[in-house]
Amino acid sequence: MERVNASPPQRKVFREEIRSAIRDAIFEGELRPGDKIIETFWARELGVSQGPVREAIRDLEAQGLVETVPFKGSRVRTLTEKDIRDNYSVRICLESKSIRDAIGQLSDEALGALTDQLQAILEEMDDCARQGDLRHFTGRDADFHRAIIDATGNHVLLRLWEQCNMRNWFSVSALTDAESLKQLQQGHQRLLEEIANRDIKAAAATIEEHLTGLMDGFIRGVQP
Repeated sequence: MERVNASPPQRKVFREEIRSAIRDAIFEGELRPGDKIIETFWARELGVSQGPVREAIRDLEAQGLVETVPFKGSRVRTLTEKDIRDNYSVRICLESKSIRDAIGQLSDEALGALTDQLQAILEEMDDCARQGDLRHFTGRDADFHRAIIDATGNHVLLRLWEQCNMRNWFSVSALTDAESLKQLQQGHQRLLEEIANRDIKAAAATIEEHLTGLMDGFIRGVQP
């Protein structure tokens, strides 16, 4: 029997997509620290029921981006200076290990492929720096660090890093102009050269210096 006036099937919106939509709103400043995350709004916005929205919010709470207050609902978490220091101290350990493992364990061919990938990302970062495009620069920055961890094949390390890698979701940042972004990009270039030369000591020192600088910038941003 032929169906008449059948409505086109709607694509299912998955929990991961809901989580990404809310997370992107946080990263892009549409939701700011302290703002409420209203389940009914996101359910209507994404065309889903409140159930999967609630699950996505719980995921973001586990990642440290959201907090739920009894009788008040969920809101974007406001980080303290201690939160930031704790986060970056762990991230420094994770990224230092990933660099040491990549340099120490990868074959020449695999290391060459990694450095080619990192160089391509750096070229995109350079374009963003010239334009003062913080949003896309931070995205490529995350890609740069993730590529090194991916190259180690350590999935546990990657999962822990993703939890620590809270991108710039504050409304203020030390990286607000093209010159600041250019300086940061140059630091990545130095790190790439040290990885290519298999200089574990120098690369580990560079990543610690880089992440400590970011930590100090975030702390300045949240101080009254």
